[in-house]
Amino acid sequence: MVILGFNCYGHDSAASIIVDGKVVFAVEEERLNRKKHYGGVPLKSIEACMQAANVDLADIDHVTFFWKPSISYSKVPVFFFKFWDKLPTLLREQSSFTVEENLGMLNYLGDMKKLPETLKKAFPTSRPAKFKFHLLVHHMCHAASAFYPSPFEEAAILTIDGAGEWTTSMTAYGKGNKITKLSTVDTPYSLGAFYQAVSRHLGFKLIEGPGKLMGLASYGKHDSEEYTKMKKLITLTDEGGFKLDMSYFCYHYTRKTPVTKKFTDLFGPSKTEGKDWTEKELNVAAAAQHIVEDVILHMARKLREKTKSENLCIAGGVGLNSVTNGLIAKYEIFKNIFIQPAAGDSGTALGSALLYYHQYLNMPERYKMDSAFLGNGYNEAEYEAALKQFDLPYVKTKTHAAKFAAKKLAEGKILGWFQGKMEFGPRALGNRSIIGSPVVKNMKEVLNARVKFREGFRPFAAIVLEEDCGKYFDCAYPNPYMLLVYNINPEYLGKLPAITHVDNSVRIQTVNETENPEMRQLLKAFKDETGYSVLVNTSFNIRGEPIVCSPYDAIRSFSLADIDYLIMGDFVVAKKGDEVSLAGL
Repeated sequence: MVILGFNCYGHDSAASIIVDGKVVFAVEEERLNRKKHYGGVPLKSIEACMQAANVDLADIDHVTFFWKPSISYSKVPVFFFKFWDKLPTLLREQSSFTVEENLGMLNYLGDMKKLPETLKKAFPTSRPAKFKFHLLVHHMCHAASAFYPSPFEEAAILTIDGAGEWTTSMTAYGKGNKITKLSTVDTPYSLGAFYQAVSRHLGFKLIEGPGKLMGLASYGKHDSEEYTKMKKLITLTDEGGFKLDMSYFCYHYTRKTPVTKKFTDLFGPSKTEGKDWTEKELNVAAAAQHIVEDVILHMARKLREKTKSENLCIAGGVGLNSVTNGLIAKYEIFKNIFIQPAAGDSGTALGSALLYYHQYLNMPERYKMDSAFLGNGYNEAEYEAALKQFDLPYVKTKTHAAKFAAKKLAEGKILGWFQGKMEFGPRALGNRSIIGSPVVKNMKEVLNARVKFREGFRPFAAIVLEEDCGKYFDCAYPNPYMLLVYNINPEYLGKLPAITHVDNSVRIQTVNETENPEMRQLLKAFKDETGYSVLVNTSFNIRGEPIVCSPYDAIRSFSLADIDYLIMGDFVVAKKGDEVSLAGL
């Protein structure tokens, strides 16, 4: 049985394909069409899925989609009744929204039912397409993306994002091949929209703002006057949910500004650019992060009480808030945690397919996700064909390049690292990464300024041998998908400056014996060279572009950015004029 799942008409469109319950391939459209956060129909991703599974549209039994427009339609009258005075603003702006910023997907609800015909026109076959098309509930797709691939037979499930149809967060319980919804928080109360609103108030752009806000928050005071004020805008409910004082927010009916005059009277005027923050504005950032932590910890504790489960699965865009995830792990609210690496909307492409397979078709045997490397992979011939398009010196090493790479890293060089299949989700997990030494004092500043061309306050993640995690950091819980933040141990303060954030926190990725053999070899080689089994790991892209996908993308980015070497499979690539450094390889 072949099931194709995809999402679109929001942001981060993606597609996945499962064959007899096994995930064969999954990819975000932005990686293929090179348009960051692309929200249109993911035709390139769908085509790549079919190629990976060696099928065409006529071979697909079911196509699943991450949104149920009938729920949206049923709630529109409720919205109009509650916010009738905001309706003129919403209707006036809605027509000008881009696909990535439209509110509640109202512009595209009718198009969703036409998607089967869109697919048939895009992928004609000699045999008639026989697939059945299924519109599925958004947060159930998120829940399925986390629970079904998890290692747990049963688990509590928490999904939190901006909004899906009408729901903004959901608690559920999974057992075997079934998921049971327990409770929801509904529009307009949204933790994801709240965090996005504060990020835009501080000058960040839509969609990308929350990730930047999480890094900026560390520069503010945790228990400031701003936090005391902001805490009064949110109420935690006895049922494990929350409510917001909506007189301070307007994200539910306009994209021009997400906060009202009452908010700016309390916290200062909104910024037009994300830079040059005052101490008060940094405290606002910290307060927003603290609020998210308060709410999610409250929800997690209540969910533990309800389900009695030791296991927790997390998905939804707010599930990418690795600082909060780290607190759930450190406070041991649950014994075991699984977070979908594609926790945002791209992960629903996978979740919708798995949801239909298990929940609706009642298939019992579950796929276990032991790797996020579900995307495009390339062979040596494709590497070399791409290299010949650029005037750069390169050699194919006789042995694996890990020792050469470790030596150069120890010298303070910066490397592009391109191996195997591409990661699914927003984090670079060691196959499409830029790597540096964590012990070089100014490595963070160099990477931000020379390579990433991005804001200097943003921290970099660490990648570490799983068995050594507890040596450097205050939590040893395995974290293969870079979705937990720990603090650096006191004895290593000052010794790993490139990965240590201003508050001594570090976003961690662990590597065990099976997840990524090439990266594990590199970490071991660097340990032999320096005594440290930890490296700086950041996504292989330059500002404004998605993570590289193909060898061509990698070589192009390498040629544009100030990276010293590119390691691509067993090929070592240098900058023009640096041929001598490749001698002897």
